[in-house]
Amino acid sequence: MSLTDKQKTLANVVPAIEKARLYRGKGGEIMRAAVSRFIECISLSKVALPEKIKKSLLDTLNENLRHPNSQIQNAAVKGLKHFFYAYLRDSDDKSTIVLTEKYLNMLTDPNVMVRRGSPLAIGVFPYELLANQWRNVLLKLCGCCKIEKNPRERDAEARVNAVKGLVSVCETLISGKENTTTSFTKNDFSLYIFIKNEVMGSLFKALDDYSLDRRGDVGSWVRAAALDGLERCTYMLCKIDKSGCLSGKSDDNDVGSLAKPLAGSMLNKNAELLLFDEDLATNLVGGICKQAVEKLDKLRAAAASVLYRILYNQMIYIPYIPFREKLEEIISKEADAEWAVPSYTYPRFVQLLQFGCYSRDVLSGLVISVGDLADTEKSLKRVSLLTLLEYLEGIESEDPNTTTSREYMLSVDILWVLQQYRKDDRVIVPTLKAIESLLSKKIFLNMEAQTPTFCAAVLDSLAIELKGSANFSKLYAGIAILGYIASVPEPIHTRAFSELLTFLSHPYPKIRKASAEQVYLVLLQNGNLVAEDKIEKALEIISETCWDDDMDLIKHQRLEFFELAGLEAGPLDKNSDGTTTKTSTKKPENLDENASYSSLVESSGF
Repeated sequence: MSLTDKQKTLANVVPAIEKARLYRGKGGEIMRAAVSRFIECISLSKVALPEKIKKSLLDTLNENLRHPNSQIQNAAVKGLKHFFYAYLRDSDDKSTIVLTEKYLNMLTDPNVMVRRGSPLAIGVFPYELLANQWRNVLLKLCGCCKIEKNPRERDAEARVNAVKGLVSVCETLISGKENTTTSFTKNDFSLYIFIKNEVMGSLFKALDDYSLDRRGDVGSWVRAAALDGLERCTYMLCKIDKSGCLSGKSDDNDVGSLAKPLAGSMLNKNAELLLFDEDLATNLVGGICKQAVEKLDKLRAAAASVLYRILYNQMIYIPYIPFREKLEEIISKEADAEWAVPSYTYPRFVQLLQFGCYSRDVLSGLVISVGDLADTEKSLKRVSLLTLLEYLEGIESEDPNTTTSREYMLSVDILWVLQQYRKDDRVIVPTLKAIESLLSKKIFLNMEAQTPTFCAAVLDSLAIELKGSANFSKLYAGIAILGYIASVPEPIHTRAFSELLTFLSHPYPKIRKASAEQVYLVLLQNGNLVAEDKIEKALEIISETCWDDDMDLIKHQRLEFFELAGLEAGPLDKNSDGTTTKTSTKKPENLDENASYSSLVESSGF
């Protein structure tokens, strides 16, 4: 058999399999993976194929690319990678544009499996397919990294693959630029700036993907991919900076004159444009550290490992990292580092709370663990809270830019979290639980002049968060915080006590009962809230009234208590169901307590 005959035989293998319909039945999936592997092998061997067979094989790989089995999909991606390099990289510009547009259109296909596979396929495009259309390709992939606006179209796996494809395309483009013989151009400069601003920006947004579905925190898959992507893009940017091509230090004499007018205000006093600067380094380390203190063991370990590689990379030095020495103390070169173990991780990373450039990122991750509602064994919550309390025993920050106490710095950062994540229950509820836990340990209550300011800001936040809320965990935490603030011997206690009393008329009986319990404790600790000759009667009303009874049955006791406290109760109106509600307190949108049953069960620890 001649060589030409062998090539014809190889070229006809896949069409023969499809003609025999061997993709059906139990062995069909195995056959699909085998076909993709076969196409990969003939591509590596660069077997000569007629155009008709090339088109047929490409269609086969695209069909496998949209298969729901991830193993088949990955096999198709491997096949496409070598098929592109063997048969399509030398295509004319028109064919290249058509092929690229085809895969870009697949990114928004209604079929979720197509949306999962297409970013991976684009990620293995050779440089020749990307060189003239890189901006459009990167923009489309950046858009696919975002959470879809339509809830029905949301798919975590598609976003994970978009992140992977985005980073792979960047690496291909950078590698292709390095291997070309042409000099530095305006297009090259635009690509580098695009990676710094748009690509890194998309990866930072992906690092904040906390999507949930019936499988749990599926956003963690996106965050893990984003961590890897940020690391790889960091190496790219630092490698370009090291080459000096943007600072006029390279062999090309025209580089400096090209970069400077394009850079504009981005140039520093030394007339150097840095792709990886201190701001980017701070955001990078802060984002990684946030993931390193959250509640998922696997993600904590992944984040700490990324930070380790960034700090100790032997090939590419990562500059401009603030407080690098402290980070190297935390992430030491220990062979047996157990980053997935909370008792190992938290005592180290909590030290970053004393540095203003990292504290907010670290705290926004730490409060999720300290106030974790799903930690049934309480181990994660206990370790993270204990670590935080031990950290607060320190007197002052090690940051040379500040001499304030750790407790005060923490209070400022907590207020930032409350503002930054307003009405976002994923963060706000555990933050309120964390504040409750800290107040129970007398934290924030002895900061002299800062205590009233902190308490007033917390009350402002509670007024927004608790208004109309049907989340039992949030309501319970808010009521407990009001109780602690009402016990503070400061002028702010009157406002907290007044707001606490409004929950005695809450539509939910369990909330009224919880509020009454807090009121009773407050009166025992702070007798100044009610006149001395009325305190005994007030305690009697609070303790003997069954506050989870119907509102009509407790109306008289409630009015009497408000009168003893010297507060205006406000008129009560009848609702359509015959119950009464205080007019000055806005009702939650859903008055049916059973409608919030899932929230109640969750708050009870089940």
